[in-house]
Amino acid sequence: MRKTASILIVIILLIVTGCSNKEVIKHNYTYKGENELWTVEYKVNGTVTFTEKNGKTECESNSNKILTVNYKKDLSELSSVKHLEISYESSAGGGKSNLDFNDNPPNEKTYTLKSGGTGAIENKDEIIKVNITIDGKAQTIELKNVQ
Repeated sequence: MRKTASILIVIILLIVTGCSNKEVIKHNYTYKGENELWTVEYKVNGTVTFTEKNGKTECESNSNKILTVNYKKDLSELSSVKHLEISYESSAGGGKSNLDFNDNPPNEKTYTLKSGGTGAIENKDEIIKVNITIDGKAQTIELKNVQ
């Protein structure tokens, strides 16, 4: 009797999990770009889950995003910088970092902005625009997906 009950439980579990109306799509993109002073990388790791409930399709998305901006030249060339602003914009939103150095010059060449949560995820083929402004002088770098 126990053997029959165990087999029946296993069969029910297989039926329930086999009939799940769930589809998960992974979005793992790396966008890159550079100019004569900076290299920039933007990584997007996300999932979109579609679930069928009561005849309706529900959608849920989660993502983690990291923008890494690296100065190519010698750090001493940034010694007179008073203000650095890094911002980016994509179809899913954007981010911004303002750094004031005042009397202390920058002591690093790499800057990172992290974000995540639920909501929209970038498109595979879009161009991400990154703006880097040093003491009021702006430059834009376009990032493209390299995968």
